[in-house]
Amino acid sequence: MKKTNYIIGILFLAVFLTSCSVTSQQKTVVYISAASSLKKPVTEWKERFEKTHKDIEIKMNFGASGVLINQINNGAPADLMFSAQSLQRFMSDDDKIDIKKEGIIASNELVFVSGTKVDTPVDSIEDIPSNAKLGIGNPDMVPAGYYAEKALQNVDHKQIKIIYSQNAVHLKGLIETGAVEYAIMYRTDAVENNRINIIKNMPPNSYPAIQYPVYSITEKKAAKQFLKYARSKEGQKILKKYNFRESVKN
Repeated sequence: MKKTNYIIGILFLAVFLTSCSVTSQQKTVVYISAASSLKKPVTEWKERFEKTHKDIEIKMNFGASGVLINQINNGAPADLMFSAQSLQRFMSDDDKIDIKKEGIIASNELVFVSGTKVDTPVDSIEDIPSNAKLGIGNPDMVPAGYYAEKALQNVDHKQIKIIYSQNAVHLKGLIETGAVEYAIMYRTDAVENNRINIIKNMPPNSYPAIQYPVYSITEKKAAKQFLKYARSKEGQKILKKYNFRESVKN
């Protein structure tokens, strides 16, 4: 009996030590900052990537591109950043971080939409009634708002009350809840959404091409592996799943 207990004890100790050895292994953490409009594909990239890379943990931070780069400038950890616009627009010569552009990961387009709570939707921006509100992103920090502002330069909108959102996801929430009746937003945030009606595409020549550049902020090997996955056929398939257009340049 004593021998049996001794053997069981040894086996238990072996299992315990093996368990401690596994849990004590530190995973490599990769910090990803990404435009809020990319939340769904980047989240799925993370989930799929971590299943095949057990030694790597992806930590994500989403927001307006201008806000994200400011956070990084102020010390927020980041190895890769997926932006909705060139970061040069938000940076100055005084910025201390060193970034390297790694190409374009995806592209998008603008649509003019109404919420489903609108009783009599209009056919064009010019027809928006004076008592209604048009939502766009804050042009100073939100690329979606920058593109929308450019598109509005060709439209008579002086009588329209404009409400600015904090980022692309916030804008989607404003139109979904009825806080604004109309919006100019990314197509990816409007399609397959039963609380948003797409009225029409904004003319492509009325705003700059919407491209999502990706930047390396560190030389971490695990970050390079994640970027390679995002560029892969599977990664691009996930972008298409969420209605992004393929990357135009890698």
